[in-house]
Amino acid sequence: MLNFIDEMKSHRTDAGVFNPWKDYSEHLDIHPEAPLIRAEHLTRYLEQRKTTAEYIFVAEALGYQGGRFSGIPMTSERIITGTHPDIGHQGVFRGKAGQRTSHPESDYPGFRNSWRKKGFSEPTASIVWKTLLENNIDAYKVIFWNVFPFHPYQEEKGLLSNRPPRADELRAGVEYLKCLLDYCPPNSKVVCIGKYAKEKLNQYGMKHVPIRHPSYGGAPEFKEGCRKLFATRP
Repeated sequence: MLNFIDEMKSHRTDAGVFNPWKDYSEHLDIHPEAPLIRAEHLTRYLEQRKTTAEYIFVAEALGYQGGRFSGIPMTSERIITGTHPDIGHQGVFRGKAGQRTSHPESDYPGFRNSWRKKGFSEPTASIVWKTLLENNIDAYKVIFWNVFPFHPYQEEKGLLSNRPPRADELRAGVEYLKCLLDYCPPNSKVVCIGKYAKEKLNQYGMKHVPIRHPSYGGAPEFKEGCRKLFATRP
């Protein structure tokens, strides 16, 4: 697994892409060691699931309110630091809580006061983690991931923005997904979140179960899809 993390850290990113396990923003990150902290978060998260994962939930790309600062897909800073009101950090990894990597005194355009106080919170992250809790699913049987595992952003809007990955980025991301699956138990089930991830996995002939993405009013369908999926567990 460490070799996989090293590959992620060394990935060369083009303009409009932020690699949270390598890249550092003096305006947004708390200090230069922020990428190392995020890499440690991801390492703990994956290491504690590599023999227990039954489901690999795959969305499209990292978002700036989630994995960009936590280092873990579909997981926000507030979840890993234990400041989320409904989700404890113990579901993410055992041991000590994670660390904040966003700068609490950032003056970056668009940086909200609520983020300064408690760090970032992501709606999608809250929904997917709550859905595990609502279905009494052991969080260590689930890995959250993305087809493009890095954070693509709109250059004209800056680092606090998201954009869909380009075709070449998705192609590169699929290779990382294949490597991740090699580390997971062979019977792990890939669950595709959203139509864009679904299209890409279909293109590469990767077997998966499709579920509606919870954004843009899709939360009820996402929750129902998960309920049906988990109901089929032996």
